[in-house]
Amino acid sequence: MKITCKTKAFEAVKRAAALALAAVAALLCACGAPVQPNEPPVSDDSGIEITVTPSPTTPVTMRPTVFVPTPSPEPTPEPVYYKSRVHSLNCRTSPSTASDDNIVCEIGFETPGIYLGEEGDFTKLRLEDGKEVYCYSDFLVPIDTVLYAYLREETAQKRDIPTGELVFESDGVTPVMVKNELVDMRLYLPDAEYELLFATERNITGGPLYPLAIPLMQKSTVEKLMKAYEIFKADGYTLKVYDAYRPRSVQRILFDIVQNKHWIANPDTTASNHNRGCAIDMSLIIDATGEEIETPTPMHTFTEESGRKCKTWTETARANVDYITAVMKKCGFNSIQSEWWHYADTNSKKFMTTDINLGGLTMLPKQED
Repeated sequence: MKITCKTKAFEAVKRAAALALAAVAALLCACGAPVQPNEPPVSDDSGIEITVTPSPTTPVTMRPTVFVPTPSPEPTPEPVYYKSRVHSLNCRTSPSTASDDNIVCEIGFETPGIYLGEEGDFTKLRLEDGKEVYCYSDFLVPIDTVLYAYLREETAQKRDIPTGELVFESDGVTPVMVKNELVDMRLYLPDAEYELLFATERNITGGPLYPLAIPLMQKSTVEKLMKAYEIFKADGYTLKVYDAYRPRSVQRILFDIVQNKHWIANPDTTASNHNRGCAIDMSLIIDATGEEIETPTPMHTFTEESGRKCKTWTETARANVDYITAVMKKCGFNSIQSEWWHYADTNSKKFMTTDINLGGLTMLPKQED
């Protein structure tokens, strides 16, 4: 017998049961189990049959979670640096030379700046202090460019230093001709070590005397030095250059301080072979250790201890100086008694005494011959 209960309590039970069955149905749908629209009557413990008609349920589709990666930011490009190849380069606020009113500063040799683009004959740079300026493109090169000095070959008639008079051969008619073919030593001896002390504060004056550390030497003298270098290298040494060409004006500064022609020649009389670009102050580096050989004194010690007749030299120091001297003389150089480090081309009288401004040299990347 089917009993229909009309009491409020029964209605509450009925509603609760319906809700529970609907929840179960929804769970089954979520899991993919089919649910029949008309389930058979359900009996409770009292034996009363309850008819439940489930409401339609929208099927639930389970979709896999898709991971969408966050795009990485574009890497910031590395700045490109350029540098000046001249000793003093004007920096302008605009790419125009109509007036010098737009010149805001100057940058020196090899001063770097960040490349920002080009406009006509100018390149825009950002300097270390943040200024954005325009410089002539012809005077800028990439930061890693190696620069060398290039000088014009000159030939001139020799003049007597004290009087400035022209010099003639013994017949009094034929002029004595000298030459000047200074070149950057690094073009010919790139593997030598260079430490030009007069371009630093580590010299007798306590300050730099050369605006640029450019080792110059007469071309034919360098060619002789290359032969000596080959011998040194075969014996396990590398040439170290402390001084080469020395402008005559620098010679004057040194002579006024030292006041001794044994170590610094008087520029008003004989001058120095350094002023002619055919002398070198040098030592050697031991390739196996990277250390300098033992020498009688530090470089440019203008005292009696630097002279070859000094009796306090160690046996090793004397042997090292004797070795250097033998090689240099074999390759066409003379030595002097007062300075163990100094060697000059035996043809020194063929070269001009000059006073070249090292800061005004034309510095360029290596040029093809």
